[in-house]
Amino acid sequence: MTLQCQSLLKMGYQKPVNFLEAGELVISEDADDQTLGILISQIDYIRNLSSVETVEEFHAEIMQILTGLGFSDYALICKTGVGTIEAPHSSLPDELFKAYEDEGYCRFDMVLDYIHCGIGDPILLSMVTDTIKSSPVMTYTFKKNEEILELYNSYGVSNAYIIPVRSTKKFSQDRGVLTVMAIGMDDAEFRVKAKRYGPLLKVLADAISFFNEQRFNHIKPENEIKPKALRLLSTMAKFDLSLAEAADDLCISLDTANKHMALAKKALGTGSQAHAVYLAIRKGLIQL
Repeated sequence: MTLQCQSLLKMGYQKPVNFLEAGELVISEDADDQTLGILISQIDYIRNLSSVETVEEFHAEIMQILTGLGFSDYALICKTGVGTIEAPHSSLPDELFKAYEDEGYCRFDMVLDYIHCGIGDPILLSMVTDTIKSSPVMTYTFKKNEEILELYNSYGVSNAYIIPVRSTKKFSQDRGVLTVMAIGMDDAEFRVKAKRYGPLLKVLADAISFFNEQRFNHIKPENEIKPKALRLLSTMAKFDLSLAEAADDLCISLDTANKHMALAKKALGTGSQAHAVYLAIRKGLIQL
């Protein structure tokens, strides 16, 4: 968060009577208007995201901002130190990330390789396709990235705007990306929209990354999830059971199971039961 934003927040920023929406200012041909639009948006994004209390509210606020700009989906994706990825906040199906992990695509993903070289400029996912097509030879890495693109396409993701972000923690070199999509939109239209709202999306990406770490990423699941909650997650995972079925198998009431699940989801930073089970497996908290 910039000092300029902090000072404006302290003063209690008010929109003037003739206020133009920040999005209109950003796409203005006047450079000063563009700068002002980005600053106003940064203030609004920080204020709105800082006001949420739960993961669900955080997700809802992100979706409201993105749909207001004409986009449909997003994913904050972070590369872990053990060669896997995490998507702490996403509107995409958990099955997509599970399929990605099952195939071990993290080792070959050109997008992750790009951000590993340092925080660069935002790119389009289609640039990976362009790079592969323009190469005179097909390599194993290229082949794996074609498979990754096919996986994305199977979930309706034909293109995406990818914004690199870096951890705000001191001395940390952790990197990730905020990926923004408009599923169902014509590719040419998406490219125009991504270029038009790129500066706003970069501001939003930084804000999401900041609040993810400050508010939702500080919990250590292995210290916070109680054994009974882990037993519930383990039962659901091992026998492919629903919450109600697992409760019956463990001879506990559905109300008790719901309480265990609520604690587990909070500790793991997700609003989905299926994602909680998936993350517990990924983090080694339960075994199949």
